[in-house]
Amino acid sequence: MLYYIAYCLYIFFIVLQIDVLLYLLKNILPGAGWFKYFVDMLAAPALSPVQKLVKHSVLKCFRTDISPYILLIVLFYLGSLCSYIMEH
Repeated sequence: MLYYIAYCLYIFFIVLQIDVLLYLLKNILPGAGWFKYFVDMLAAPALSPVQKLVKHSVLKCFRTDISPYILLIVLFYLGSLCSYIMEH
């Protein structure tokens, strides 16, 4: 049972990582306003808590939004944790 829960969470974290990567790449892609809107709509629930944390921290001094990068690191760690649970 624990294996299946870890596997589902692992897949969920991979999908979120792909969504955050698309969020980072959306400004490079020309046109496709509907695609940018769709990626923003999918990434907003995951990014908003991280953006609030960054806004109230010492990392606020950066001009760029580093919350997607922080979220990618956290999602990669959680995916690795789920992978470890599935192996043992």
